[in-house]
Amino acid sequence: MNEFQELSFSKCVESNQEGVHPDLEEAVLKYLKLPFLRPVAAHTQMAFEEANGFISLFSKPVILDSGCGTGESTRVLAHKFPENPVIGLDKSLQRLSKSELSQFPPNAKLLRAELLDFWKLVLEAHWNVAYHALYYPNPWPKKAQLGRRFHAHPIFPTLLKLCPNLELRTNWEIYAREFEHAASLAMPRLGIPMKPQLESWAPSVPETAFERKYLASGHLLWRVIFLSLSL
Repeated sequence: MNEFQELSFSKCVESNQEGVHPDLEEAVLKYLKLPFLRPVAAHTQMAFEEANGFISLFSKPVILDSGCGTGESTRVLAHKFPENPVIGLDKSLQRLSKSELSQFPPNAKLLRAELLDFWKLVLEAHWNVAYHALYYPNPWPKKAQLGRRFHAHPIFPTLLKLCPNLELRTNWEIYAREFEHAASLAMPRLGIPMKPQLESWAPSVPETAFERKYLASGHLLWRVIFLSLSL
């Protein structure tokens, strides 16, 4: 059974949470005042150094694909931006091992890394990131799991400051609404002069295995975007 057969059907996200979490605003405002201090994992430091060498071969800004899975979205982005280095990140070696690397253009690079650590390193190194794809992160849907969601975590200010062009995709409306609300609270306080936009949408061509699975299962998809340029 191949990956796409395994992902042929998906249930809608089930949660004991009915709307935007009542503790979201408190978490966002708290973490705006606290730096993300977790030590960087050794394998992520090595991946970052490899990525630094790769992007140095290009004159164009970086495209970042966080949580890329098998790298399908990374490949799509690399074809969309053929002159830019495209870095696909995932913490799962098993998912990355399913990538057909022979099908990837030379401007694409897949790396195993902890996303939070890698984002911290990118910000500290002042990478010029032109676009950040955050497609279908784990929603952690239980009400008690709010703190595991990116927008209610100490990493959120780092995530927002990485790049002026970000696109989050999800099949859980609450996650999208929380992300948009959290970004709306945080960005003015971080001096980011942009307004996040929340919308439901349907891609003409799915760009990830999860996106294909969710569409085939009849899910409504959502995205939050803030873009300073046309992509």
